[in-house]
Amino acid sequence: MKCPFNEIDLVREVYEADVEIDLCPKCRGIWLDPGELEKIQQTQEIDYSTRLKASINVDAAKFNHERQLDEEPLECPSCATIMEKQEHGFNKWIVIDFCPSCHGIWLDEGELEALEIYYEQEHQLHPEMTRLQLLLAGFYRYYHRA
Repeated sequence: MKCPFNEIDLVREVYEADVEIDLCPKCRGIWLDPGELEKIQQTQEIDYSTRLKASINVDAAKFNHERQLDEEPLECPSCATIMEKQEHGFNKWIVIDFCPSCHGIWLDEGELEALEIYYEQEHQLHPEMTRLQLLLAGFYRYYHRA
């Protein structure tokens, strides 16, 4: 597979939960096959405790959010379908590129880490909730937003 930004071959790497991700060595974007993000989110192998305490720069997040929504749609590296830009259901500041055909997702550099930090923050706020419950709550918020 090739990077949808720069046509460089993606490199397979083992990430958390023994998930093999496809990484662009140049732009550091990541391709995840269906189900891989959920599998990563169900584990907690990387310690983000120091990052959890940092506050989010809302202005920078808004700017990045708008910039990403304005970018041209990307071609899926797996099946060549034009991907859809979507606010991620769990964190509206993260815009993912979703393939409606093969259901994989493209994450720009830093977005996977940002999603993991978000999940961990939610887990700290609601420790009684399992990862699956947090995932389902995120889906609910995504599909029932105004």
